[in-house]
This record gives sequence, C-alpha cells and structure tokens, in this order.
Amino acid sequence: MKIPIIPGRGLVTSTSTNMRLEFLNTQNIDTHLISDSKLELQDIRNNIESYIGSTEIPIGIVGPLLFNDAHKQELVYCPAGTLEGALIASMNRGAKVISKSNGFTAEVKWQKMTRSPMFIFNSKKEALIFKKFVETNFFRIKKTAESYSNHAELVNINSIQLNQVVHLKFEYHTGDASGQNMTTTCTWHAMLFIVEAFKKASGIVPIDFVIEGNGASDKKVSHYNIKSGRGIHVVAECTIPEKVINEVLRTTSDKLMDCFYPSKKLALKDGMVGYNINVANSIASIFVATGQDLASIHESGIGILHLEKKDEALNIKLTLPNLVIGSIGGGTSLPKQSQALEIMNCYGSGKVNRLAKLIAGFTLGLEISTYAAIVSGEFAKAHEKLGRNKPVKWLLKSEITTDFIRSSLGAFFEDKHIENIALSSDLIENGILTNIASKVNKKIIGFIPFEIKYKNDNESIIKKALIKSKPLDVEVIKGLHIMAASINPDLSDLLKMSKQNLEYKNCHLKEVELYEYLHHIDFQYCPKYYGKHINPKREIHMILQEYLEPSSIDIMNSENHPECWKQNHILEVITSISKFHQNVSTDHFKHVQEFKPWLSVELYKKMMMILITECTYDEHIVILNSLYDELDDLEEEFRSINLERTIIHNDFNPRNIAIRKDGTPIIYDWELAMIDFSHRDIVEFLSFVLPLDFKKETLFFYLNAHYKLYTTSTDWNEWLKAYRYSLKVYIITRLSFYEVSGLLAKYDFSKRVLNTALAILKCLKDDK
Repeated sequence: MKIPIIPGRGLVTSTSTNMRLEFLNTQNIDTHLISDSKLELQDIRNNIESYIGSTEIPIGIVGPLLFNDAHKQELVYCPAGTLEGALIASMNRGAKVISKSNGFTAEVKWQKMTRSPMFIFNSKKEALIFKKFVETNFFRIKKTAESYSNHAELVNINSIQLNQVVHLKFEYHTGDASGQNMTTTCTWHAMLFIVEAFKKASGIVPIDFVIEGNGASDKKVSHYNIKSGRGIHVVAECTIPEKVINEVLRTTSDKLMDCFYPSKKLALKDGMVGYNINVANSIASIFVATGQDLASIHESGIGILHLEKKDEALNIKLTLPNLVIGSIGGGTSLPKQSQALEIMNCYGSGKVNRLAKLIAGFTLGLEISTYAAIVSGEFAKAHEKLGRNKPVKWLLKSEITTDFIRSSLGAFFEDKHIENIALSSDLIENGILTNIASKVNKKIIGFIPFEIKYKNDNESIIKKALIKSKPLDVEVIKGLHIMAASINPDLSDLLKMSKQNLEYKNCHLKEVELYEYLHHIDFQYCPKYYGKHINPKREIHMILQEYLEPSSIDIMNSENHPECWKQNHILEVITSISKFHQNVSTDHFKHVQEFKPWLSVELYKKMMMILITECTYDEHIVILNSLYDELDDLEEEFRSINLERTIIHNDFNPRNIAIRKDGTPIIYDWELAMIDFSHRDIVEFLSFVLPLDFKKETLFFYLNAHYKLYTTSTDWNEWLKAYRYSLKVYIITRLSFYEVSGLLAKYDFSKRVLNTALAILKCLKDDK
C-alpha cells in the first residue's frame, strides 16, 4: 500500500495550511468546522506543526476568591476551561466558602525542574569512577549548563548508580517558566561537556548516553518527585467556621471528619498516590485557560488533602507537590491564554509563584465543595436519573427544515400560500424553567426563531415566528432536583416526593393544550398560534407561535422595572386575564390539575425554613414565621372560601406579559397553568408591578377593579379571603423558591418582589 504524505508537514504558513486542507478534502475528510479558526499563524507557529485549525473549549469565570498574601487581602478571579457541566459551579461554591471564611493562604515551598540523563558503561567500576567525577566537578558542570539559558539555575545533581549504569538527576530552578525545554537544552550541553571532560580525566568513554533515562518522570507520577520535587511545591489552606459549613456546604464538620480518615485509610491501602477528591478537574480547567502544558496535568494533578478539627471550625489544607506551570513561555504567550493569566495578574516575569498559589487556592475550593457534596448526599442526589434511562432519538437542529416547519403549521396559515420558510439567526432568551431543564440533557429546547414568506391577496408578506420546543415535565423536575441538591439534600428528596402535586407536572402538555384553546376561542391577548409538532416517542413537544417584534411592543421583559407599568397598563392586564378567568371552563383540559399545596406541605416547610434562616429578611421575620406556622392550616383556609375556581396562568408576571404599542396586553408562557382562585394571578402580577413604597389606597384600587369585573353578588369579605389565601400560597410556593434558588444563582427581581408581596399581605391582614 502506498502511504500518502500530508503536504507541508512541519510548516505553519498560510500556503502549507491550505495545502493540507485541500489534501484532506481529496481524502473525503471534512474539516470545515475545524479549519474555521481565528488563530493568527504568527502567534502559533512555535506551538504546533501541520496546523489545520482549532477547536474551542468554553471558558467560565470562577470567583471572587479571597486571597491572603503578604499581609494583604484581595479578591481574585480565575478563568477555567471545561466541557464538564457543573464544574465551574462547584468551583464557585468552593470559592464562596473560602471567601466567607476570611480567605486562604498559600506558601510555595520550592520550584524545581528535573532532567535525568542516563550513562551506560562497560563495568560497575567505570560507572563508580564516573559517579565520583560528576560529584567532584559539580560547579564546572553547573557553569556549562547555565551558559545555555538566561533563566535556568542548576542547583543540584543527584547521582544514582545501578550496576554499570549511572542516572544523573539534574535539578534546576527555572524562573517563571515551567522549564522542560530549557532544562533539556542545558542538560544536553552539560552532558557533552561531562563526557569530554571525563574522557580527558580518566580515559574512559561511556558506551552510550541519552538525554533522559526516565528518571525525571516527565509527565508521569513518581514518589521520588513528590518527595524531592519537580515543578512547584505549593500548600494552600483555610479555616472554615462551623456556621459556613452548615449554611453553604449543607453539612457539619463532624460529618466531614467522620468520613475523612476511613476514606484516606482505604486510599492508602489501594496504593493511591496522594489523597484528594478531584484535584485534576481544577488543574485541567486552569491549564486549558492559561496555556499550560496539558500533558503535565497528570503529574500536576497529584494532591494531598488534609482536614483537622479546630474548635468550632475545620482547617483544610491542600498540598500540590508537582505543579508544572509557567507564567511565561509555551502556550502562555498566545493572546487569549495571556489574557486569562492577566485576569489572575499572573502573566509575565515574577508571577509564577503567585500563579501557583492561586491555582492551589481555587483547587482547594473545588476539593471543599465536592467533598462536602459527597458527604452530605448532594453529589449522589444531583446525579440521580429519577428513573429515566431509556434511549431516545432526540430531534436534531439539522432536522428543522422548511418541510419540517411547513408540516407543523396550521391555524393562522391554513388558507395561506406559503412561498418560503427560513430559520433566523435572532437569539431569544429562554425562560427560567427552560434554563433549568437544559442542565439535564442536550436536546433542543427553548426558542427557535424563523421567518415565513407567504402571499395574501397577491401581496407577499414576511412574518417572523417562533418555535417553542418544550422540555418534558420530568426534565424540569430533574433540573429542579439537581438545583435543590446543591442547596439542601433534604430539599431535593422532598421535591422528588412531591413531584406529582407540583405545577410542573404535565408542563410540556399543558401549554400546547392552552394555546390550542386560546386560538379556538379567538383570545386576543396572547401571541398568535400557528401550529404544533408533537411526537411523544421522540419527546418532541413544539408550539409554533407569533414572534413579538420589539419594535411593535411598548413593554416587555420588565420584571425589574415596575416603573414602566402605568395605571392604564395595569388595569388593561387585570381586565384581559379576568376575561379568560371568567369564560374558561376547567372541563376543556385534560392536563391541567388542581393546585393543592397542602399535599406538599413538608416541601414548603423546608423551603420556608431555608428562606427564614439563610436569606436576609430580618424586617419581615415575624410575618415569615407566621406563614410557616400557618402552613398546616392551608387546606382548612382553602375550604373556608366560598368562591369558584378557574384555570389560572400561575406565572402571571412581567416576564410573561407584554404590552403592544396600541396598549393591548399579550400573555404568554402558560406552561404552569393550574386550577385555583383567579386571585392568584392578580396578586402575583401586583407584586411585580407595584413599587416597594406603594400606598395601601393604590393596592385596594386595583383589587376593587378586579372585584368589580365579576358579579356584584359576591361578598367583598369573601373576595378578600381569597386574596389572602392566594397571596400566602404564592409566597410559600413560588417566591420562596426564587429566593432559596438565589443561594445558587440570584434572580434580580426576587428580593424586591418578595418584599412587595409581604407588604401586600400585611395590608390584607390589617384589613380583616
């Protein structure tokens, strides 16, 4: 067989790169994605051969991490590259723990780089003479070696004789570079000097000699290097108070200690090198971001974790004995990698020790976070599959073609002549539930914009539209389960136990059902419904609907801007949703269930307790405690209200309500619809659009406006009872979720809305 030769091997030029790509094309090898690279050839020509393009690894930011160094404190950040979901989140949790514990300290014990040439002689006697020669001529050898570098400093040569073979372990200090290349050059010239000088002194010539006899354990793990040093030996430590362990790590110091020594004992028995949880994860991610030698991850990933109880705190220490890194040289000089180092203030000369300390500190944070997750049960719960493991052929983006969309259209387009359909490059932000569910798998969910060109009375019209691809309810629950596990493992257990009673059940079915109904009754206050695509076997649940063009909208995505909502807007929204509440019949829906929060009382008690103890609501602590106490009475309070229930939107706020330029409200995202009192939608809406300093008269103006839209035969006091009950349920089940979730990721609107809702509740209670 004739073996083809790839053209331009070894060259990194525009011409040679194009030649290689053309050659691969002739071999039917597709490189169009890899070859689409933004790297400049002049930047990489010393870092790669036979270049054809690049791949991308996403970079996340970790921090701030409180660093104590040289009698000063500073907050530092670290770029980290990974394809492993949840790694950056865990590193950030660890950074939070350390920062809330007054930071970490770190110490560099030494920095060394070794090269270990091997010399073979005819006899043990010759080898012994050679060994003694090297030991007595160290300074001559040192002078020769150092003359070939501006940075390398030869500090020691350790001679090891094994029969007729002598291994010399050259130990260097290499400044701010990791030093593999410079020590190779220096050692090679030192070897040539040694052989010539030894020949002159003794008349003996080695049979053979090589630059590396594997004694340096280059990019490998060895006990010798751990003890004697290769790379930077750095130790980072912090002391975490019991309060932080309880509140952030969701466990106790006793439990962490109880698990530490037994697991360490087994690691020793199994021959584990060092003892750590997942040091390599952090090392690899920082190496990727900062241009370090990725092949050195193996030896650099050795870590020795130690825990020690100290009064009402836990001292945690991490030793990285062989951290092979540089703040100059190698890949650190590439533009993005050098910028990553600059974020850490670690680029250039004099910065390698700082880099080592920060890598150790951020890695210590990951060790703390992951170990606590394992001990608390969070690690297992966050990875639990919730019983769903069947293989599914998910829809691919490539399948969303013109024919696919055309076959899914109906409703508005039934009598229209469609000329063309094209996907759009517009980006539409997904909602909270979609973002939560997206952590579970990589299927297509969320918004996909497209354009439809059609004829109407011989006039060509282009209309923008949206595909909304729904996650399954089990995926939403699983995403919530993962989130809850990171907050409190008991919360995740309770969430799983309650899943059949929550508003998330059937969320992928309810919204399709609602949109079809709204289209059927010609409801004017929602986006136009264009069709659907349902394939349960492939878990496809898609709605095709109107795209809300920003230029035609007066108010949209205004959850953080109550000042946008004027009196006329608020009244129009209350009127529009009330028309739906009054005319809809619960009999029309198979998938919308009654909301009975008392069936999940233990879940809501846990959520409220976390809210009370861990979120800062001192000014409302009395009313929050009262709500907690009233949880057991919710069913009784519900049954005391003599009013009919209806289908409610149940996520009725400015995230899901827009106002057109003509003042018409548009209500969308009906996936959480439930059967409950209409009052629930009204109190949620008002909690978002009223300012924090609203007047009681203003509140009751809107409540009365809502009341007057219904039959006047209903008693006002009965109507108020439904407001009070609905507001309690809203705070307990939804707003507590927003705030408790904020322990991981804050929602900007959450604290303000909860404060407003509590103020509304106070007004309603005062009006009894």
